[in-house]
Amino acid sequence: MKLHLHIDNRLIHGQVTVTWCSFYGANMIIVVNDKVAVDPIQKIMLPQAARGLPTKVLGVKEAIDYLKTLENQSGAALVIAKTPEDALGLLDGGLKFESVNVGNQAPVPGTKPVMVFPWIAVTSEDAQTYQKIAAYGYRITPKRTPADRDIDLVEELKKKKLLV
Repeated sequence: MKLHLHIDNRLIHGQVTVTWCSFYGANMIIVVNDKVAVDPIQKIMLPQAARGLPTKVLGVKEAIDYLKTLENQSGAALVIAKTPEDALGLLDGGLKFESVNVGNQAPVPGTKPVMVFPWIAVTSEDAQTYQKIAAYGYRITPKRTPADRDIDLVEELKKKKLLV
């Protein structure tokens, strides 16, 4: 199965279900975040937001184990990590993705992020995490929709002096 990684703290929303799932031909959505995975409300609401696509809400370790069982199946899945740390955990767990995109990262209260784009807030810790993701050989794109300009997020982080 082809896996596409989308980092977006909004998780499932219209752009994900309509635009990204169609673009990738995804026939399932996997939401990944340890806190969300144990939230009974989100476990009910997120699959409903998926507009009929089969959806799982899993912690990082559970997601790694589950996605590895799909390796030899056909189709595509959109894996939505809530944070860059969740995404890195998936890669550290041995998963391989066709693409890595950042859809949205809102500022987190109590942090001092730099707004790299109007829709992406990045702390120095986030920047280091994105660099570690890129070290796996991925070009991380900061796109709200597939039609957005193709930019390398790590290069933008260097321009903003978040990385050297």
